[in-house]
Amino acid sequence: MDKKIFHIVESIKFESGGLRTVITDLDNYLNDDSHFDSNILTFGKEKHDKYLEFDLDFPKTWNYSKVYSTYIENIDKESILHLHGVWMYPQYKASKTALTKNSPYVVSSHGMLQDYLFKQGWLKKSLYHKFILDKILKNATVLHAITKTERDILYKLSNGNKNIVEIPNLFHFNKIPHLTEYNPEDEYLLFLGRFHVVKGIKLLLDAFNKIDNKKIKLILIGPPSEYKTEMQEYAKKIGIDKRLVFKEFVTGKEKYELFKNAKAFVAPSYSEVIGMVNLEAAACKAPVITTFNTGINPEWNTNGGIMIKPDVEELITALNQAVSWDITERLERGKQMADYVLQNYSWEQKGILWEQLYDSL
Repeated sequence: MDKKIFHIVESIKFESGGLRTVITDLDNYLNDDSHFDSNILTFGKEKHDKYLEFDLDFPKTWNYSKVYSTYIENIDKESILHLHGVWMYPQYKASKTALTKNSPYVVSSHGMLQDYLFKQGWLKKSLYHKFILDKILKNATVLHAITKTERDILYKLSNGNKNIVEIPNLFHFNKIPHLTEYNPEDEYLLFLGRFHVVKGIKLLLDAFNKIDNKKIKLILIGPPSEYKTEMQEYAKKIGIDKRLVFKEFVTGKEKYELFKNAKAFVAPSYSEVIGMVNLEAAACKAPVITTFNTGINPEWNTNGGIMIKPDVEELITALNQAVSWDITERLERGKQMADYVLQNYSWEQKGILWEQLYDSL
């Protein structure tokens, strides 16, 4: 008999970014297995998605839905409810229903409880935790942590729930196209992602301004936003705009070619839960400079990459180190990176952890 799994997700639109990829990949992986029947319940999807979408009622700010409420109450008690996110009515209702029926439920907070994010709107979130979230976490059959740091946070906020399973964000290594070896026309460093203060972009610009090599370019790719415009103006102010290339969206082969030919990919985030872009860049044999705040295993430092604190002096040192690599070291570091993410962050090697988790419930 197939195990039925229902993923409760606030939104599965493309705007959800990395979270969309993580959840849809999990859903697809499970449905490719003959003994799982995986379903996504959501409140915002793209037209081509085959997921079940519910209309919202007042108060929409909490994603309240009468139709969803009725639907979740009628799900078979043997089904597994997987709550993605922690702050909205759909997760509250699913946990409450699971407790009433004595059904298993899993909670993935997806980094939403990290200190950096919890402090934003601290009073409101603290009250919500005290009166609602505490019970959701404490009574969960399993709490899913993406990183060791998140494991510690979940243990603390759940008042000691020990049923915590750590599974990192995964990506499809074999879907990364085979590319020729590193062979750039001009050397460059690369950032790709959302332009937001949490991504450490200003930190990157300040460090790039002070590196020894003034000839290497820095390419920054991300969709338009007020913060991106602010960073473009800041680059002019400190006099490095002529050494920068700003782009918007890149996809497919162009994106992978940019990864592959970068001297290094740089993601100096202040807070991240294993950003998928780090894994993609590494899979393309690009050495990745990132921070300990991204949740990636510190072994990254001994497998071709560089991990630092989100500090301008540490980033200057890391960038100077990367820029000075000769071709042999650059190629060797890229190979180490690809091997490491294949073994530790790929669906091909680690997807079985999800099968084991659901089979245990």
